[in-house]
Amino acid sequence: MSKARYALRVGTRRFMFGAVGLTLMGLAQHRLVLANQPEASKQTMIDLDIASELLMMRHADAPGYSDPANMTLNDCKTQRNLGSIGREQAQRVGETLRQRGVKTATVWTSPWCRCVDTASLLGFDAPIIKDFLGSFFVQRDRSVGQTEALEAAVASWFARKPTTALLLVTHQVNIAAYSGQSTSSGEMLRIKTRKNGKPESYRRAID
Repeated sequence: MSKARYALRVGTRRFMFGAVGLTLMGLAQHRLVLANQPEASKQTMIDLDIASELLMMRHADAPGYSDPANMTLNDCKTQRNLGSIGREQAQRVGETLRQRGVKTATVWTSPWCRCVDTASLLGFDAPIIKDFLGSFFVQRDRSVGQTEALEAAVASWFARKPTTALLLVTHQVNIAAYSGQSTSSGEMLRIKTRKNGKPESYRRAID
């Protein structure tokens, strides 16, 4: 074998071993990042600023789509309601919040039964029904008015210098109108607000 060919073969082997080593190192670092993510997520509520941040949750899992045409707010049987999975999900979210540092919370909820039930199952004080958190999935023309009412209520809440966290339970359309973000059933956003009650920034709190 010529010296040139031998040198080429040795060089190729060294390159391959080096590439494998770098790949394994990269995988190890990637695994370290993934391993640290769950631990980091468990701490997301410890630094919740109750003077300017709120939690906004979409109601827990409720099988079906929208509501029947004959629904009435005073009769849960006419509405789309939580199933067993949704009820367990709501309880689990409440437990997770307490584990992560949210021991007390004032809960505002949409008057829809699936939201009231979600809010109740979280396990904090009795929820307070707020009409502006009600769904406007069917009546989209109510979006602007209800969102403005929400912003005014949020501004008023924080102006009173609250001593508990504020947690809102509502619907996908309401969350999207207020924050611009899409949420799945039972998902929660942590939203920092401005003095006028409008959102300034957000991050996923529980999904």
